[in-house]
Amino acid sequence: MIIDVNAFLGHYPFRQLRNNSAAAFVAHLDRNGIDRAVVSSLHAVFYRDAHRGNEELFAETRAHASRLIPVATVNPKYVGWERDLAECVEQWKMKVVTLLPEHHGYSLADAQGRAALAKIAEYGLPVLLTQRLEDRRQRHAFDRAEDLQLNAVLEAAQAYPRLKFMLVNWAGLDGKRLVDAGIKGRCLIDLARLQVVFRKDVPKLIETLGVEAIAFGSHAPFDYIGGSLVKLANIETLRPADYEAIAWRNAARFLDLP
Repeated sequence: MIIDVNAFLGHYPFRQLRNNSAAAFVAHLDRNGIDRAVVSSLHAVFYRDAHRGNEELFAETRAHASRLIPVATVNPKYVGWERDLAECVEQWKMKVVTLLPEHHGYSLADAQGRAALAKIAEYGLPVLLTQRLEDRRQRHAFDRAEDLQLNAVLEAAQAYPRLKFMLVNWAGLDGKRLVDAGIKGRCLIDLARLQVVFRKDVPKLIETLGVEAIAFGSHAPFDYIGGSLVKLANIETLRPADYEAIAWRNAARFLDLP
């Protein structure tokens, strides 16, 4: 079994994506041998009202509930975001909430960011933080979002010691700094942008944070799933139990999946 913790549905304003509807994406998972995926709404990133994207995502994934795990997107600068989050969590039973401060125009340390982090922690859910959607070297001129910085995550981890973090599509993570910030034991990091053989990012993070901190992720449909499958197959000195942990058990435990 494999669970992909880093995937999206919907249209991206700056280039065409394939397999980005729920039905097409499930077929794409089947072709690549992936059992389930944690999916966020691209529409919620770019709509003025992010919750309209949540509504679409919930409606589209209901027919594929055994395969797709929808993510709630919150924009704490938008009026009524607390009500929208409550609908996602209390009525629709979404298990993870994503924040996109660089796209929505706030920071994790300002009043809006702190309010959102506190509310997510109150629900006992993990916050999903994506470092970037696309490489800056190939972005459209209108795409002005900066990469999310590690310092912002470390400060949030220290400010909210009970909050869990899903870090997806990150590179340059320093395991020691994450440990020093107290995030060990309450984080899940996907391997989509981490190197396995050359810089040995994944083995180094396993050494500092434990194998339970690493999960499979592809960043599909932005990227091909095959690259992450090759990484999973090439993590050195991986015992069978550790392979299963990264492939799916860590994600299932972290998100309390049946």
